Amino acid sequence: MTATASTVRATGQYRRLQHESRAAAADPVELVTMLYDELEIALGVLGSMVRQGQRISATEPAHRARAILIGLDAGLDHDAGGDVAAALSRVYRSMRRKLDDAVLQNDDAALADLLEGLLTVSAAWRQLR
Repeated sequence: MTATASTVRATGQYRRLQHESRAAAADPVELVTMLYDELEIALGVLGSMVRQGQRISATEPAHRARAILIGLDAGLDHDAGGDVAAALSRVYRSMRRKLDDAVLQNDDAALADLLEGLLTVSAAWRQLR
């Protein structure tokens, strides 16, 4: 069964509403988890695009991934988080540089490495629960 444009739009709208309602009820740890989930999706889409022979610079998933990394870094509470916040800031900035390089080079292997690093950070974060 092939999805029609209206089905794709409706699915996207439903997904956005789901995320908005989840975000409204989430605590700070859950909000970061949601951002990690969204970043994982964006990196996966970028890798898929590269494997299909598409250029990924100036695409919505590339912009979204970068914006999420900037938001994660900007949202750190350095006063309360101390050394952990400083370490996470270094991680997010490194990931952003790697993302920029991967997007510029259209490099699937670099995107896979970045995704692997994200999954490691995300797994550690989820253990806070």
